Amino acid sequence: MSTLSRDAGDAGFSLVEALVALAVFATAGVALVTMQTQSVRTLTAQESRTLGALVAQNVLVDVVASDTPPSIGQSAGDANLGGRTWSWRMDVFAMQDPGMRRVRVIVRDGAAPAADVTAFAKVPVTQ
Repeated sequence: MSTLSRDAGDAGFSLVEALVALAVFATAGVALVTMQTQSVRTLTAQESRTLGALVAQNVLVDVVASDTPPSIGQSAGDANLGGRTWSWRMDVFAMQDPGMRRVRVIVRDGAAPAADVTAFAKVPVTQ
């Protein structure tokens, strides 16, 4: 039977091998941290867009459910949702059909726009 023998100088890794392995793991670690950071940014942006859309839909529901039709022009307000204060602006436009109005709601989270939603509201026509 033959046995494998090692010289005393052959034991372990060389300094170059250890540095190359460290560089590979460091590069992988940086890539993972970068990916995680981007994921958190994307999640935060998506949360703002989703909550902003909910605020816009709530404003539109109030308009559509109201007994009085929306007045042509611009109005603004604030809403609280998700522990944040959202600023909204509503623009109401006349249409060719006198029985319809176009209602656009723009919601902002601070300075950044979060949602832009448009709906149509029926208004009674006086004859």
